[in-house]
Order: sequence, then structure tokens, then C-alpha cells
Amino acid sequence: MGTFVQRLSRAAKVPVHALARRAAKSYIAGTRLSEVMGLAERLAAQGLRTALGYWDAVGAEPTTVSNAYHEALVALGEARRDTYLSIKYPSLGYSEEMLESLLRAAERLEIRLHFDAMGPESVDRTWEAIEAALKQDADIGCTLPARWRRSPDDADWAARRGLAVRVVKGQWPDPTDADVDPRRGFEAIIERLSGRARMVAVATHDLRTARAALKRLSDAGTPASLELLYGLPMRRQIHLAREFGVPTRIYLPYGEAYLPYCLAQLKRNPRMAWWLLRDAMTARMGRAAAL
Repeated sequence: MGTFVQRLSRAAKVPVHALARRAAKSYIAGTRLSEVMGLAERLAAQGLRTALGYWDAVGAEPTTVSNAYHEALVALGEARRDTYLSIKYPSLGYSEEMLESLLRAAERLEIRLHFDAMGPESVDRTWEAIEAALKQDADIGCTLPARWRRSPDDADWAARRGLAVRVVKGQWPDPTDADVDPRRGFEAIIERLSGRARMVAVATHDLRTARAALKRLSDAGTPASLELLYGLPMRRQIHLAREFGVPTRIYLPYGEAYLPYCLAQLKRNPRMAWWLLRDAMTARMGRAAAL
């Protein structure tokens, strides 16, 4: 694997760590909360909804992450927009106490707390945390990756519990089958959610996949939105959302954690080196064409 990564890095004439840093810049909306809130305000003026996701640094203490989440909740509550905060439960050290505190704050400020998808090994503990949160009547969302074979069944689970669901192709491959077709997986999840889910965010820049998903959800009368990642081209995607009469939401990551998550996964998934190279090469073009 190391040789494969090094070959790609040499091809780009950039060390792999620097390559990952360049790729990260195409997704991070800012390093500070004030930056991302200013961007959210500008996007709101264009009729675009937003969601925030704090990306913590490698080795960050759970208390540091928790404090950042609380700060974001306060800022979102003051902004009074249709928005939500994405959290990474593993980054809290799976702390029930920290999560409980966040749930109380989110409920008080009327902000949805959304659980991001992390590695496959984190799913069961995250689902357990969601089950506990729902007993408090919290407004909760979850993310379902199309690369995992378990996700259609997880979609049934989420629909029965009235969760807001974000469907993504996913970064991590299925540990039992790395060759799952993400487009087919996406379709399978949407099929399970159609006519049953409270709300579905179609989170992809793939126009073909997005169109098929929005049509299926529309035909079933399921509330939907198109969710796009900041930094990637989105003009045609926004037009597609308008065609179906659904809102567009821009996911705004801030902080610095795409880099450590990527590097941690390179050892398990060498193909991510190619994704890093691709992202680094298209970062400038993506920003220029974003809106």
C-alpha cells in the first residue's frame, strides 16, 4: 500500500501529507466558527440553507470537541435559521454525559442534532446513543452511507424512529464487501425511506443519482432536500433541486479534521490516495464554480 500511495504522491510531485492538506482545503469552509457563520449568512441571502459540522483535529480531547459543539449550537440558535449541527459521536469519546449535555442545549435552542457517519465500527454504539436520545424526545438525524450493505436495514430502523436521514455515497467501504456499488446502494436506501421517512436529505453531487432519488421521494410524497458539500461545484445541482421544488442545503465543515480522518483510513483503504489526488487537483476549480 505504501508504494501505491508514494507513486501517486510522486505523480503529483507533492508529499502525501501535503497532498491530503491540499485536498482538505477544498472542503473546509473555515477554521473558526465566526468564519463559517459569516458564510452561512451569505448563503442564506441566496436562498440556500446550511448545516454546520465541526471537524476536530487528530488527538483532540473530547472536552474540546464538546465545547466546540456547544459554541456552534449557541451561534445557530442566535441565527434562527432552518439549520442543524452535525456531530461525530466517536470524537466525544462516546461520552454519554457529554452527549446528554449537548442534547439538552439543542432542545433548548431548538436545533436538530445530527449524527455523522464515521467508520463502520462506530455504527452500533452510535445507534445505541440515538435510541437513548429519542427517549428524551430530541430532534435527531443520522447519516446512512450507500457503500455499506447494512444501510438499507438501517434505513428501516431510522424510518421507524422518525429520524431525519441524510443519505451519502460514503467515504468508508463496507468492511465485509469493499465492492458495493454506491449508486445501487444509494437507490436501495432511498427505496426503503420513500413513503416512510420523516425527512430525507439527498447528499450527493452526482446529478444522475440525485435526480433518481428526488424523483422517487417526490413520487412517494416524502419531504426531501438536496444537500451539497461546500467547495464542490453546485450550480447544476441547485437547478435540479429547484426543478423538483425542494430546498438546497450546503453542508459547511469547519475546523481541520478531514486530514487526520483521511490519513487514518489510507492504511486500510489505499484507493483513498487517488481520491486525495483528485480532490487536491480540483480544489481550485471547485471553489471557482461553486455558485
